[in-house]
Amino acid sequence: MCEKNKKVGIKVGKFTRLEEKGRILLPRDIRKELNLRVGQRLIVRREAEKIVLQPTKDVEAILTELKGCIKKPSKKIKPMDIKKIWEKKL
Repeated sequence: MCEKNKKVGIKVGKFTRLEEKGRILLPRDIRKELNLRVGQRLIVRREAEKIVLQPTKDVEAILTELKGCIKKPSKKIKPMDIKKIWEKKL
């Protein structure tokens, strides 16, 4: 993702511009590497002088990761309930 400048020893990342309405365009290769989809929600937070974008997971991805973790629950668990629990952990 970042290339190291051999002369200076610093990491050089990808560049993008902030548009008038505050929008930014994420480089295609980064979107592809992270499997980002159109309409996918991102968590935006500030860490000191950095802006961090963290992809959220949709209900289907959460269920896929949890498959096999729960053995025959006594009652049916709704996908939105799992999503709420998952989001609290982030």
